[in-house]
Amino acid sequence: MKKVILTVVAIAAFVLTAAAADNVANKTLTVQSKARIITPITLANTGNQALDFGVIARGTTGSSTILVNSVASPSINVTGDAVVLTSAAQTAAKFTVTGEAAKTYAITIPSVAQTITDGTNNLSITAFTCSNGATGTIGTGDVFYVGGTLTTTAATIAGTYAGTFNVTVAYN
Repeated sequence: MKKVILTVVAIAAFVLTAAAADNVANKTLTVQSKARIITPITLANTGNQALDFGVIARGTTGSSTILVNSVASPSINVTGDAVVLTSAAQTAAKFTVTGEAAKTYAITIPSVAQTITDGTNNLSITAFTCSNGATGTIGTGDVFYVGGTLTTTAATIAGTYAGTFNVTVAYN
């Protein structure tokens, strides 16, 4: 009987030692995996509405700045002696954002001067602004406007100037 008890104690000690070693040496845990797929964010230049400074009669002295505010219907705002003709409306560039409802997004507009050209001569657009600031939320203000400032001088060559600039939206 003593032999049987010693054998049972030895087996129990071996099993308990192995179980304790397993608990200390490694653990396995099953973890859930998941993903949520959302609608891609899109940006459209609504109605191809460009940032348009209108038709400008250049000034005769010094420089002039023409400001197009980032609003639906910008008013004429000129510093200097250039004149913006009212027959050609100024427009801020208009954009529409779509995507996953209630998701926030960042708006990036140029932070450095952008060039427009008549093919030979260049002008610079600076001080870009956005009607929504730097952020938006899908479903609340999905339309925004981008404006800027154009500088001309008495030496600016008459012509039709055009160029492009980038606007980016990205989910936060």
